[in-house]
Formats: sequence, C-alpha cells, structure tokens
Amino acid sequence: MPARKLRQHHDHFATRSIHVGSEPDHVTGAVVPSLSVATTFVQDGIGKHKYARSSNPTRSQLEALLTSLETSPISATSESSHEDVSGGDACVFASGSAATAAMVYWVSLQKEEGGAGGDGKGGGGHILAINDVYGGTARFLSRASRPTGVQVTYIDMEKAGEQGIRAALREDTKLVWLEVPTNPLFLVPPLPLIAKIVHSIPKENRPLVVVDSTFLSPFYCAPLIPCGEALPMADVVLTSLSKYSGGHSDLILGSLTVSPRTVQAKPHLLKGLRFLQNSFGATASPRDCHLMVRSLKTLSVRALKHGLNALQIAAWLDARPEVEDVKYVGLKSSKAFHMVTHLLSANAKRELEYLGWEFPYVVAETKGTPGTLAHTKTLGVPFGGMIGFRLKGASETQTEAFMLRLRLVSLAESLGGVESLIEAPYGMTHAMLPRRHTTGSKPPHAVYETPRNSGPMPGRPRCHESTAASLGQSRPRSLSPIVDGASLARLLNFLDTSSSLVLSKRLEPDSYVSSTLRTAAPAD
Repeated sequence: MPARKLRQHHDHFATRSIHVGSEPDHVTGAVVPSLSVATTFVQDGIGKHKYARSSNPTRSQLEALLTSLETSPISATSESSHEDVSGGDACVFASGSAATAAMVYWVSLQKEEGGAGGDGKGGGGHILAINDVYGGTARFLSRASRPTGVQVTYIDMEKAGEQGIRAALREDTKLVWLEVPTNPLFLVPPLPLIAKIVHSIPKENRPLVVVDSTFLSPFYCAPLIPCGEALPMADVVLTSLSKYSGGHSDLILGSLTVSPRTVQAKPHLLKGLRFLQNSFGATASPRDCHLMVRSLKTLSVRALKHGLNALQIAAWLDARPEVEDVKYVGLKSSKAFHMVTHLLSANAKRELEYLGWEFPYVVAETKGTPGTLAHTKTLGVPFGGMIGFRLKGASETQTEAFMLRLRLVSLAESLGGVESLIEAPYGMTHAMLPRRHTTGSKPPHAVYETPRNSGPMPGRPRCHESTAASLGQSRPRSLSPIVDGASLARLLNFLDTSSSLVLSKRLEPDSYVSSTLRTAAPAD
C-alpha cells in the first residue's frame, strides 16, 4: 500500500497550543504526554537524548510548541497536528535571565563554536540596544557581561530615526537588542524601520535583531514572521516564559526562538545557542517544561482577557484627575498607537475581528455603556496587559501607600499571572540603577556606550547609569507605578469565564482604586 502523502497545515494559534508537542502516549493512549524525568538515556543511536542537561524529551516538546506559536500562522504544522515543521527552532532555559546571558555571550563566542566571533580576537563584539530595558537585562549588559569584552550602545530608537540608527550601527555590531514595549517606559521601537535598515546591510555583516516580547507574548506579537510583503521584524525572540506564557505565577523559565528564515541563513546560530545552553547548565527542569506546555494551552484565552481588561483600565485611569502620563500602547490616545497595526499579530487580529474590531483601526460608532464590549471597542485596541501611570503630585511615601492600599491588586514584582499586581520600578525591578541618575535629564538622542575595560569612560556614564538616566525622563522617579491589572481574576470572574469571548461582568474599577487615588494623590 503506497504511503500517504503528508500535507502541511496552517493551524491557528489556539489549535497549535493544544496539539503541537502534545502527541498522545503511544503505549497508554493518554492525551497528556508523559513527563520524562530521567537524567540519562539508553541510546538506540549516537547523540539522542544522551544526558538530560543536553537534551530531554519533555523539554524538546516545549521547544517545538514555542517555535510553532512564535511562527503562527505563517509556518506549517504536520499532518498529525503534533509536530512543528516550520524550520525554526527554540532553546528553553531555566529563566529569562539565563536566555539573556546566552544571547549576549553568543556575540563574543568563537565562530567554530557557533558564535558570532566577537572582534575575532577571542572576545568583544558590539550590541546596539534600545535605551530603555528591563532592569535584569541592563544589569547583565552593563556588568555581568564585562569579562566578555562585549560593548553596548544605548539609543532612543523612537526619536533617532533612520539616520540616527544607521549612524549607531558599527562594523562589529552583532545584535540589535529591542523590547516591545520597553520595560518600564513602554517605548515602542520602530521595528519595521529597523528591519529595513538591518536587511540593507550585506549578509556577511548583518546583525541579528533580537526582540524581547515578554510584555506581549506570542499571542499579541509575532515578529519572527513577515506580515504580507513586509520583512520579518526579528531574527530571535526572547521571552521570559514565567510571565504570560506560564500565566499562574508558579514557573520560572525563559526561551530564545529563532525564525525559520534565520535558521536557514545562519545555521551556526543554533549550534552556538545549544552549545551555551549545555555549557551554562541553566537548563529547565522537565517538570517545569511539562507544566509550561500545559499553561500554553490556555494562553490565547488568557491573553485576550488580559488585553480587554487592560484597555478599559487604562482608559479609566486616563480620565482620572489624580493620574497623569498613562502608558498603554493600545489606548487610542497613546503616542505609539499608530504602531499597533504593524505589531499586532495575525492571531490577535483574527480574535479581535471576531469581536468586531476593524483593521486598520476604526473607532466604533456605537459608544455603549462603560464595561461593555461596544464601549471597549471605542477606546483603542487590546495590546497586552501592562499599564504604566503616574500619580500626580504624589511623594514616594504617598506612592507606596497607594500601592499598599489597593484591594484586589497586590504589590509584587513580575506580571502575566491571573492575579493583578502593581510595582514601582524605581524601588523594585530597576532598583539597582543608581538613584542619582533617575531624576536627571539627558539629551533625547544621546548615545551611551559601555567601556571596553572595567572602569567608566571619561566623560561618559557607565552603561547602567545611562539606562537609569533614560528612565527618569526628567520626572521624579517616585511617580512611576506599573500595574499588571489586566487579569483582575475576582473582579471579572476570570477563571470561570476565560473561554468566553466577551466580558461576562461589568468592569467597575472605582470599587478598588478610586478611593485610594483620592487619599494618596489629590488632584492639583
């Protein structure tokens, strides 16, 4: 009997999340794949899962799933629906910070090991980074990576424009490091423009574009795949899986996912990342990988609910006299709102179009009652669950008192879980940045570089100091709470209605924020 010809299927995001990497057990028929906890394996061939640090069946399942989700819906899935056949690949690490470390070390890693080769003398290389990054990333780029000799240039890519970005690129630039949106200022770098600039560079000298999409997850942003005739906006996506992917505040994992196009063009990249993954030993435990596969199955319904709730809360905060400088990219009044259409994934657009959104965005004619879907569509576009805002005229003491008095929102670091959290970056995730640099102002287009040696360059701040300066934006640093207020599990009955495509309960933020706003930060 002739073998059946396999066809490629372009399954949608939610379908992939359930099936890829989750083939039923061949022995028992269990629909949940078995957890492989073995540290070593009897081999039926050389090099197959020889040791759990190097490779593990459960981790491989998660890596296949991540690759499929990050390249959905352009890439294909197999006839069985359980395999990713995109041609891309992913490396899972014990944390997002471990993934960051591997990506940075790859810059100086020798070419024979799969690295970028640095300066060709056993180290070095250059990274061009956006001037606002997660505190842990700033710490690693400016301090932990110094022994490698890697240099980092920070630039405000929103304001620099094409000429400024091209001027900041160097012959030894190996990576362009971006966050979408940035943490904590919610800057949105012009990814399409950056992709155009990078792809205009000859292949032999072309740097890789790395995008940290932790604030969005692959549901809202898929920069590894082209949108229509446009170029892919990234070569590698870095994600702290602990956040929206895990979704329950009980896992710490990170990943690097490489696009199919980049795998084909730079096959040494995966070799280098696998080498570092194995050498660092910062690999994820099989149990955590097993739980992450489970968590990703509900990412699409969770992420949609996060975004719907966040959009309403951001609009409500924006209307409060006690609040200023609300930052939520999906809010139609946001300075970066024009970027949403370019960055929103086909998966998210499909879900939102089902709910009545139109793209390009058109303001709905029906206003509706606040808290209803009709009203929500007039506010903008759901785009992640993170909101930033400032309490007008509040001191540090008042800011802290405000955050501690919230009824349903807890003061804690991290994000993306079903519970709603709030934090002040200046004293929490970005606390290691020098205080004196968070309130001053710097030229908006200034470029800051890390030194080659361990000391500061004359006339220039250290890398972490320049990052701190960019965080200040000429405002007191005490006025910058960030709320992961998208889930509001109890308020919106999230766990009971997460499969619903509309809000099942009216949003009433006044019940948990308004009285606290009045006592913490009276209007000017």
